[in-house]
Amino acid sequence: MPLSFGSSLDSETSDTFMPSYTRRRARAPSSINQQSPSRYSGEQDNLQLFDKEQLAKLLIHALKELGYTGSAQALQQETGGIQVESSLVQRLFNIIRNGHFEQIRLSLISQLPLKYGTLSLHRLNGKYQQEDATAYNTKEEHSMKIENVLSKPTDWQKVVTQTAEELKNFEDIMPSPESNYDSQTVLQLITVVEIMVHINREIFLELIFDQEDSHMAVLFLRNILRKLIETWDSLLTLRSDLLDENENFTPDKVLKELTTVLTSPENSSLRSLAWQGSAAKSRDLLIEEISDYINPNDLVPRNRLITLLKQAIKYQRSQDVLYISDDGEYNDDGEEATDDGYDIVKDRTFAGRKFNLLQDNTSNFQQIKFSEEKTLVQNADEIWFLQFSPDGKYLASATADSLTDRKIMIYDVENDFQVYKVLGGIDLCVLYLSFSPDSRYIVSCPFNKVANIYDIHSKGEPTFINPRIEGGIVAEIIQPVDSFQIPGNTPVTGVATNSSSEPPRIWCCDWFHTPEHEGRLIVGSPDREVVIYDLKSKTVLMKLSSSTSASSNSLSGVSQPSTEQFPRVHDLKITADDKYLILMPHQGNIDVYDLSVFPNNGKAEKNEISFEKLVLPRVSRFNIPNRMTCISLPQIKDANSPLASLMLVSLKSNELQLWDFHEQILVQKYFGQKQEQFIIRSCFGYNNKLVASGSEDGKIYIWDRFNGNIISVLTAHISDRPTTNGSSKKSTKTCNAVVWSPTDKTLFASGGDDGYIKIWRVGKE
Repeated sequence: MPLSFGSSLDSETSDTFMPSYTRRRARAPSSINQQSPSRYSGEQDNLQLFDKEQLAKLLIHALKELGYTGSAQALQQETGGIQVESSLVQRLFNIIRNGHFEQIRLSLISQLPLKYGTLSLHRLNGKYQQEDATAYNTKEEHSMKIENVLSKPTDWQKVVTQTAEELKNFEDIMPSPESNYDSQTVLQLITVVEIMVHINREIFLELIFDQEDSHMAVLFLRNILRKLIETWDSLLTLRSDLLDENENFTPDKVLKELTTVLTSPENSSLRSLAWQGSAAKSRDLLIEEISDYINPNDLVPRNRLITLLKQAIKYQRSQDVLYISDDGEYNDDGEEATDDGYDIVKDRTFAGRKFNLLQDNTSNFQQIKFSEEKTLVQNADEIWFLQFSPDGKYLASATADSLTDRKIMIYDVENDFQVYKVLGGIDLCVLYLSFSPDSRYIVSCPFNKVANIYDIHSKGEPTFINPRIEGGIVAEIIQPVDSFQIPGNTPVTGVATNSSSEPPRIWCCDWFHTPEHEGRLIVGSPDREVVIYDLKSKTVLMKLSSSTSASSNSLSGVSQPSTEQFPRVHDLKITADDKYLILMPHQGNIDVYDLSVFPNNGKAEKNEISFEKLVLPRVSRFNIPNRMTCISLPQIKDANSPLASLMLVSLKSNELQLWDFHEQILVQKYFGQKQEQFIIRSCFGYNNKLVASGSEDGKIYIWDRFNGNIISVLTAHISDRPTTNGSSKKSTKTCNAVVWSPTDKTLFASGGDDGYIKIWRVGKE
């Protein structure tokens, strides 16, 4: 049943339909003065959920981080001497803090309580006598006294000599062809050698920056550190599953960094990136890096209590499904900030705010609201398509007007949405528009077989469509700077394409986005054809119906025999990095083609590649059983964004689907809007946190992209369309398109059968 809105949401007898998961949970009535008999027993039961020793460790660690050292020591004494870090970890960290690297032994590192277990040196090499940790601590007890440690400077020659000895000891336990090490042992070896690389890297950096002894640093890198890195690299080949190209700490990258430090000028920024400014700060960073390898049960992670509190705030925030945060689109790790990568510190909504730790914070979050800001009434018929320019300065509209020459209008966003240009030279209704990446050109796809390209800044004949006000814009009617058709096909035996010699219709288009493909666009046809067109040379570069194939590395494993019909394309999109072309038919399979093999402008100008012989491989295909109307991609600035593989599909089954086209995974579904007969265009919005769509009931439906729940339903286009002389079309009440500004997350527009364009704003309640 369709949603109905307008009644009070607080009324239990309201006719307003809201899904159960969008309602706030009612709190059970409670009284401060009334206590349940089982209250205290319940609190004791809650404490049983956690390990008492771990709780004590967490509290001691948190008190130390807050600066309450005395309280931490008192609690530690009361608990019987619970340590937040094991004695071996304490010993290693003290050695590092005081710069006595010559005291670091392989036996000490191997006995550390690592995440993947302690490495048994004696088991790997019977000749290696691993010292008992207790005896080791007793033997060095007096040498670790504060007065002794501080009075002895680092003996760097001894450090280098001892480090070379420990490298030899590690080489003695390295796997040989006859060794039969299991994968767990190899993982422990990799962990130990990575800790050794971290320590040796610190020694090298201190020789360069703190001791300013380049000669000793060169010898250390050549004779010790390089060999250790090579050993590390050989171990990683035994566990290829651990290799990660995006990881910064790899053998190649570490060696490159150290070599760069050695060869770069003294004032080079590359050198400064590797050094923290002082030996003390650099050693603190080394301790943090080693801490990542230690079992958390033997070393409380840094800021652990703060991390738990952040997680609690995030959970409380998640309970209010109508709340959308104002945090940035991505965090520092490149993960989406609103999902698992959410960082409350980076959320601008909470700038300067202190959270109350003594009560839940859910009710204090602000919710967003949507308000109508302006209605544009210059169009004479139904609005079929809307698009903002990539720079956000213009809004283009296409209408079903077949009687006047006002089918496409360009509105100036920064000048109160006055009409900037009217695009002339079109006889039939317009289905599709697409701005070039520089916002200068726009291509239109009318019902006929000709695509028109306009320079929106070209001069034309003035028209007084705008109100005459002081400082107002005088709109101009401009003509196309270029027009083209898709060449008709010549029938080929055994190949199922559009065999008609008539030019195919053009119903959709998109531009290449990167500078390497400047001036190129792709248009699609329901007559089984897609072509790549170059505006500079004004030529069709390629027809895809005869230049595509299924890749041998196809994600879907599909085959594409020569007799397979090329799809009837109703919508298409090019990804932001120009690597993939997505083709959507009316029903059936969505195909993804590899565009990265298509030559850029430079190669084309040099005639390095023949377009006639070029074949675009199909890399993915997935089936959508319901009839589709359009596809949309997220508005992203970084082609490496984790959102880059998302695709929104509008269906005539009263739903939208969110897909990951790389993985061919259905991520989310959105319900509530009515879509059974017409093409309704949806979009991502509000930094891609929302999904918005029109509806055949004239309303705009807005969902939380991640959770899939309805955030708001806006009454938008339910008025009757003004009657145009000579028009006999029956008036309907449908919101056909919703489009979001790519530069202003608070601005979006909608167009409907009433002929109006409505401008909307997002604000905070």
